[in-house]
Amino acid sequence: MKKILISLMSVVLLSGCKVELAPTVNLSDINSDTAKTIQSKLIVEVTSCTDYKDSRNESSSLIEAKKGITDVFSDAKYVECYRENMDSKALFEIPITVGGKEFTGDIQLANADFGGGLVIKMSPSLKTKIDKASKAGMSKIQSSVTVKLKNDTSSNVDIVAHSVYLNDKPVTISTYTLLAGKENTFKLSDVSVSSAFDNGVSIIYEDLNNRMKLEK
Repeated sequence: MKKILISLMSVVLLSGCKVELAPTVNLSDINSDTAKTIQSKLIVEVTSCTDYKDSRNESSSLIEAKKGITDVFSDAKYVECYRENMDSKALFEIPITVGGKEFTGDIQLANADFGGGLVIKMSPSLKTKIDKASKAGMSKIQSSVTVKLKNDTSSNVDIVAHSVYLNDKPVTISTYTLLAGKENTFKLSDVSVSSAFDNGVSIIYEDLNNRMKLEK
């Protein structure tokens, strides 16, 4: 029995901690030259929401998640812990920047500098804080980014999506139309997430019309 417990503990310590950034944004805000701050969901997978000895108390993994997230994001707000299928997840809210010409804060979703589209930017200090939290928690943080984007404008927008799951369908480089008034989901590939952390920026999609103008 003791060997089984030790094996289970080893699996938990060696497995990665899954953290998903899941903002919901409007296209008009992405395209705006004026930056604004919104609250984005941050979902952290934990082993359990409650303590196995006393369900009235929080689990040790939830307590550690709270500490780790607030160490990385000082303005993070804990919302709740819940079960989804077989997984336990802790929900936080963190401020991110949307739109604007200048890069401000640790995370920003904005119009691409090359003439249209959507990019995600991350500061070098954010990567440093996440690496530090990974070492402190004895498990590697597995980060993912899922952006829900609503085209709240009156026009359809033709785009070229880059290395994402677009509405759950894998896309490397592909054209697509953002219909006016509709919402689409972009989940970044592992390569795109790594690019955002390591290079500071990752392209989610280009505006096709602007791309064609630049190629002329």
